Amino acid sequence: MMETKRVVCEPAGRGTNPEDRRIRRIRSRSSYLLFRQLHDFLKSKPDIADILRRFHDILDAKRGFGSRRNAEYASESLAWVLRDVGKDGQRA
Repeated sequence: MMETKRVVCEPAGRGTNPEDRRIRRIRSRSSYLLFRQLHDFLKSKPDIADILRRFHDILDAKRGFGSRRNAEYASESLAWVLRDVGKDGQRA
């Protein structure tokens, strides 16, 4: 008995060409979502302190600091940098 393969069909006119499928795959990536959110965040013209905090949050979410303790140290360092430059929670 032959095994049948299931083929998923898309409605006509909705991304049936390879380029449309490629673009849909790109837009479904987590990296696309991250960059889109960053774009929207930066479009609001946040101050430097907010950008640095967001940068820390992204690195932390991606486990860029290697451990929870290192992430806490980085957060503490960021807080001191902002304090030293006079941006500790104040909007410019």
